[in-house]
Amino acid sequence: MAEESELTTGKKRRIIHWNPDAGKEPVRRRWTWGRITLWSVIGFFALLFAAGGVIRLIKLVRPEVFQGPAMAAETGSTDPNAAFVSQTKADFTHENTGKALAELRKLPMTNPQQVEKFVLIEKDFLLAESVLASHDYARAFASFDALNHRIEEFSQSIKMRDEAQLAYDSILLKIKALEIARSLAPEALEAATTAASGGRQFLGDGDFLNAKKTLDDGFAELKKAEKALDDYVSGNIWRGQQALVAGDREGADTAFRAALEKSPGNEIALQGLKRAETIDRVHALLVQAADLEKRSEYAQAAEAYQKAFALDAFSAAAQEGQSRASRLEIETRYNTAYAATQAAFKAKEWNRVMVEGANALKVYPQKTEVQQMIKQARENAHAEAVQKALNKAYAYENQHEWLEARDAYSETLRLEPNMADAKEGFARAGTMIRALLQFNTLIDAAEKLVAHNDFQGATRRFNDAMAIKPSYLVNNDRIQQLHATLQAQSTPVDVIFRSDGKTWVSISNFRMLGQIDSNTIKILPGEYEIVGRRKGYKDVQLLLQVRNGTPPPTVNVICQYTSEKS
Repeated sequence: MAEESELTTGKKRRIIHWNPDAGKEPVRRRWTWGRITLWSVIGFFALLFAAGGVIRLIKLVRPEVFQGPAMAAETGSTDPNAAFVSQTKADFTHENTGKALAELRKLPMTNPQQVEKFVLIEKDFLLAESVLASHDYARAFASFDALNHRIEEFSQSIKMRDEAQLAYDSILLKIKALEIARSLAPEALEAATTAASGGRQFLGDGDFLNAKKTLDDGFAELKKAEKALDDYVSGNIWRGQQALVAGDREGADTAFRAALEKSPGNEIALQGLKRAETIDRVHALLVQAADLEKRSEYAQAAEAYQKAFALDAFSAAAQEGQSRASRLEIETRYNTAYAATQAAFKAKEWNRVMVEGANALKVYPQKTEVQQMIKQARENAHAEAVQKALNKAYAYENQHEWLEARDAYSETLRLEPNMADAKEGFARAGTMIRALLQFNTLIDAAEKLVAHNDFQGATRRFNDAMAIKPSYLVNNDRIQQLHATLQAQSTPVDVIFRSDGKTWVSISNFRMLGQIDSNTIKILPGEYEIVGRRKGYKDVQLLLQVRNGTPPPTVNVICQYTSEKS
């Protein structure tokens, strides 16, 4: 303001300010249009830079704020809250996906298509991780979530491999096994074959889930064929069984063969075919048995039923008929036996009462009336039998038939153990039997000794036998001949022995003769062993037979020299 006054007046004036610091205050500039324009431009750019910094900061912290509907469509998410997915949720999904992928890496993958799918999954996992690293959490979450589903499906497919392969092998075997049913269910077998082919294609592509599903569909078709086959076989078996009941051999044979044509080895059909071979005879026997049963000829009816059952062990009619006829035959048998028991009791035929009564009790063991009759008959028969046996024993004893007498006394004692007469008679008969047995034994021994030329031993046995011989017993021709033989051979015989005077001569078990030149010895008839011994010489052994009625023998006993030293 002072400068402007000076310019306008043209005069120089000095102004003294009362404020000594007044000159030091800044000079205030005025706003001009130029300055306003400059500051407006500078403020605009500063505002742009500030807005960019704020947006950058918001993207780093909350990127979902700037994701609009277009971004949601791009990630394929239909969730209206996808724009608000948090980092924690994305990280959690990332962790789960990584674990699932780690487990997937452990599974064996030998199929090229499987390897290709696995590579794509690994690639998509890396891409999703890059999205997560860029803090695009919503998109990362959607990517990891989709990968989880793919990994789960892929894992199931790999795990299904063995099951699908087994199903493929099984369906091939079952198609082959059911080929016999093609004429019965051609469409089902054709569909199963097509399913097997499709399953094989899926197996080759490594798509085991679809392979298993396709093969399961094929198995369902095979069940239709299997049912058609079962219906055909069971229907023919039923017709064959009806033919068996009617005795129609040809009809049964035809039906069972038709069943076996579609079911080889079917046990029921084989059994029915076997039954058909004799069903005509079985049917005839059943008709015959039924006729006999009507005439109350139960035994014959049961026999006819039994023959039918023997031909056809699976015939229920034969089995039931035999059981029924046998029961009726048993009742008839009891009635007959009971009537015979009553008749025998009236006639006092005690043994017959017991026999017929026993027959009746075999049928019905608890019949008391029969038991009472048998008991009374047994008591009566016992008393009669005791007396009869004792009388028989007396008769045998009187005839000196001791064995028979002892048996009769034994029978009496068996019937009446305390009967004194029977006991005495049994002891008496036993004593006589033992005496006779010993007598015969001694006679037999004497005969044997005579046969062996031991006449002295035979004489002793004979004398012992005569000492115990019963007084009533008369010597028969055998004993008389033995006695005569022993008497003839009881006189000694002169036997001449000769030696060299150096040999020791002995008769074994009889006498030592010593060193002799010649000697005559009286010897009873028999067989003797003569022994000669001399030191340094070979022993001499001779067998001597001495008999009465023959010229006396001369025995020469001389040892021969040998080089062996004794």
